[in-house]
Amino acid sequence: MSTNPDQILKSNEAVTFDESERQANRADNLKKMVPVLTVIALISLIIYPILASRENSFTLAIDRLPERDEKAKLIKPSYVDIDRNNNPVNISAQSAYREENEHTDYFFTNLLAQMSLPSGEAIEIEAMRGALNTGTQIMDLGGEITILSETGFLLTSTEAKFFIADKIATGKNGVKGIAPFGRFSANTFNANVEEEIITLEGNVTINFDPKKPLNLMENTSGNIN
Repeated sequence: MSTNPDQILKSNEAVTFDESERQANRADNLKKMVPVLTVIALISLIIYPILASRENSFTLAIDRLPERDEKAKLIKPSYVDIDRNNNPVNISAQSAYREENEHTDYFFTNLLAQMSLPSGEAIEIEAMRGALNTGTQIMDLGGEITILSETGFLLTSTEAKFFIADKIATGKNGVKGIAPFGRFSANTFNANVEEEIITLEGNVTINFDPKKPLNLMENTSGNIN
């Protein structure tokens, strides 16, 4: 091992010079990076609050969406109103939609309508599908339809129109049912549930219940048992 002082001095001077050069280069690089890092930091400070707020937010008003499907479905909707006698009208369904936002026609699937007569008796209507005009309070029903009232009426059909204000159901695609007087079927029907009057036409069949009082039926044609 050499212990020559000149060799040690030369070796130390070389290391010190190289290290100084590396530090100078590092400092020069840091000077160049400081402005870039400053810009990145400023951009981060501006963008982060926006991203953070969007992450936990959603649009509250559908009308504010720039683009939307006018036929977007309402899942398990509920329609609440009153009829002309201030009796409650409640309609629930599996789903519903409108063709346009300004339209008053709602299209339902698997609807259940509940309302009451002025005398207080309840009416319940079930249908696989239906359209409700909220302006006229008229329902166009289709599929399997059941109209039931506490006054003793049960109507089943595959097509019917129901006037909520007058509590009248009409149909031209066949009907079967039970009334206080017995059972019946026909091609077309007009049932005034409030007045307890049923008008039947076309292949009318009526089976009277001998235990119930017999009331005259108007505009009936067919078999009477």
